[in-house]
Amino acid sequence: MTKNFSRRQFLSLACAAPLAGQSLLHAAEPVPRQRLLVLVYLKAGNDAYNTFVPYTNARYAKVRPTLALKRDQVIKITDHHGFHPALQSLIPLWDARDLALIQGIGQQDVTNQHYRDLEMQFTGASLEQYYTEGWATRAMAANRIGANGPASIDVLAFGDLDIRESDPMGPFRGNKIRVVNMQHPSEWLTLRKVAGTKYLASAPARPTAAAFSMPTPAALKTTFPEDEFGQALMATVQLAAAGLAPPVVHITLNAASGDHHHAFDTHWEQLKYHGPALERLAKGIAAFRDGMREIGQWDNTLLATYDEFGRSPKENETGGTHHGWSSVQFLAGGRVKGGLHGEPMPVVDVFAIDGPAPTIDYRSLYTTVIENWWGGSARGVFERSFKSLDLLRA
Repeated sequence: MTKNFSRRQFLSLACAAPLAGQSLLHAAEPVPRQRLLVLVYLKAGNDAYNTFVPYTNARYAKVRPTLALKRDQVIKITDHHGFHPALQSLIPLWDARDLALIQGIGQQDVTNQHYRDLEMQFTGASLEQYYTEGWATRAMAANRIGANGPASIDVLAFGDLDIRESDPMGPFRGNKIRVVNMQHPSEWLTLRKVAGTKYLASAPARPTAAAFSMPTPAALKTTFPEDEFGQALMATVQLAAAGLAPPVVHITLNAASGDHHHAFDTHWEQLKYHGPALERLAKGIAAFRDGMREIGQWDNTLLATYDEFGRSPKENETGGTHHGWSSVQFLAGGRVKGGLHGEPMPVVDVFAIDGPAPTIDYRSLYTTVIENWWGGSARGVFERSFKSLDLLRA
């Protein structure tokens, strides 16, 4: 596929193409509910190099003359790498081994264009593949992972999810599972019901989506950030406390303005926007951990970040970074094997776009979720088998 392949052409192919691997899907034994997966989408591609900073690397300082963080700025994790200072709120999780950092994870090939690369991330496809269903849809349907009761939902998504008009459900495309996407978590927190909020629902969820509601939530001692990300996480804790949390909650972390260039898509003025976005991520996750511990559900919770690609190691001419390739992702939860996983991403002097290839395929992370978190099977979900990662305790 070329970079100028039109959206109309892609949608035509996607609708016409058979679902690769569909015949391999099998109905496994139902997986017990009550384990919660929270997917956090770092919209438009996070800069891994200024998230987990190679502060002793001379080339890092050279290719980022204004963006490189200095030794005395970072939160030192190893003798060579440290967290961006905006991630300070994550240190209690890190010290408690409740937080893992996966290094060098990404897709095996990218176009460096948001639409197609996010299509692959949502569907679990390779560059030359076209799936009509999301990877989570296939995995949940095959392993019978879903909420109980006709009025329940399988996935609750907060924030903007997918620009696709015909099936805007991201990893949950395919109209096989019950998905409700509410744009503004603050509306849910005010009304405590889907009706009256700005929402979309998949076909199976439409008959009962508007009736999904929550009684008056239990008072929490935990204080949550007041931004949309923090409010979405608070809503998730309240739902879990009430026994109403679906198997999956999806939250998009974006700028308050709705412009992803003011958060993670840092083509310009990165020093202005990237730190605050990371701080919102860190403070939200820290509060979420406190809240889930308060209600006794942290061991049954797994939070994972993802994005479509990382950023280039090299600073561009407008004080930012263009699209890259490999990235780093966070995993948090009471059963997480905390610490560093994978190998540090090398700092390569390339053009202002691109970067080093990943050493961990992103589908290995999703296989870990399917097999080690849900206790299901990833057979047939992807084009081939991917080895799960040693990220979780039993």
